[in-house]
Amino acid sequence: MNGMRTKKMRLFNFIIPLLITCFLTLFPISPTWAQTELSPFDQGIEAYQKGEYETAVSALSQAITEEIEPEKAYYFRGISYLELGKLEKAIADQTNVIELNASNAGAYYDRALAETELGNYQEAITDYSQAIELKPKQERIYLNRGIAYAQQGKFESAIEDYNRAIELNENLADAYANRGVTRAAMGEKESAIADLEKAGKLYQEKGLEGLYQTVQKSIEKLE
Repeated sequence: MNGMRTKKMRLFNFIIPLLITCFLTLFPISPTWAQTELSPFDQGIEAYQKGEYETAVSALSQAITEEIEPEKAYYFRGISYLELGKLEKAIADQTNVIELNASNAGAYYDRALAETELGNYQEAITDYSQAIELKPKQERIYLNRGIAYAQQGKFESAIEDYNRAIELNENLADAYANRGVTRAAMGEKESAIADLEKAGKLYQEKGLEGLYQTVQKSIEKLE
């Protein structure tokens, strides 16, 4: 699965917590592969797409046992584990994907997401950097690597990554929000407010009222 995952982007949203903190069930809880014509792999993908992550894990585990589409099965089981907050298992599955296909940018990206949530920022940066080598025009990889840099206190590196993310997508509200927070941490009050105002405008245009209000509160703290 070489594309970037879009189901739960977490804007996905590791906005830096200095100022901002920021997803009719058709299937039964237990898998019913024998009652359908779908393979365990297809059943797992369908369950994942419906947000039934436990069912997806069960089905994809069966697919792995049966050696059906192993790279994709590990990948989707890994991101299902990520959705469930089972981070170590998510990392293990994406590692299996990379062993099968070292050019799978999505596996590096999703492993980095899990590493970031665990606070393993250097490992995350290494994986984001590998994903960037494979997919250099994916703005969210730069955004999330920037967040990992910022969590390490490497603010200049973080700003560079946010700038690159904005170059690739000038409407990426999360990049402005995180750049604003980082600039605030660096003592650059005016530029921080400008970035947060831009982020707030974009969030409001997208109907993300909760994030808009959060950004407004952050601006008030700086003024």
